Amino acid sequence: MNKNSEKLDDKLKALSTRLDQLKTDVNKSIKDEVGNSEEKLSQRIDAKADDKKLNAFFAEMETLRHKLNDEIADLRGRVEILANESSASQKKVDKLSNDLANALKRQTELYEDTSKRLSKIEPRYVIIDGIEVEVTQSEQKQFDEANALFKKKDFVRATQAFTAFLQRFPGSGFAPESHYSLAISYMAEGDCKNAVPALQTVINRYTWAQKTPDAMLKLAICQDDLGDQSLAQGTMEALIKKYPDSPAAKTARAKLNALK
Repeated sequence: MNKNSEKLDDKLKALSTRLDQLKTDVNKSIKDEVGNSEEKLSQRIDAKADDKKLNAFFAEMETLRHKLNDEIADLRGRVEILANESSASQKKVDKLSNDLANALKRQTELYEDTSKRLSKIEPRYVIIDGIEVEVTQSEQKQFDEANALFKKKDFVRATQAFTAFLQRFPGSGFAPESHYSLAISYMAEGDCKNAVPALQTVINRYTWAQKTPDAMLKLAICQDDLGDQSLAQGTMEALIKKYPDSPAAKTARAKLNALK
């Protein structure tokens, strides 16, 4: 309830109080006058008072009664008007409250809708190989789809998906892993010829990436499969020299020792 409604309620209470007081005053006045009149009448009768004065007194009392009734009726009318105004004001308050609630609801829905739309186009940051990189929602989505195919060992579709991803996002923070996964997918299909370029991209362009030592080992394996053992041996030696503490270097040492 707002201030206007509170004021109307205060007026209604004040008028009701005044009406009750008027009733009390009228009853008391009539009672007093009647009592006094009876006493006066007795005195006048006893004194043989003039009937004309007695009639005038009763006429005055009747006039007073009508006047008081009119005032009471007027007050009742005012009370009724104020009650109607209070009801109308409360309806206005209820409507305004409802309109405000609807406006706030629409504002919230608009904010949520805007946030959802912005989240689809605004970039976000992820940590890849210990480095914070910026990626878009569409970039993340396409990489995840390609990676899901790779994990399912659906290598034919994985090679297609990673190739499409690298064509669309060549500078992506996911590029090192995408080139590596593309090479592994080719190797799983027995296609070392196409795997070699992808592995060399990882080795030459992303020396800092976690997959690079493994890429060098996989390159040596492909070179050996393609019949160039000398080149494969040189790749493993380079791996041991460049990444001596990596698990891939340990494997390379074992392979080189087996060749001696």
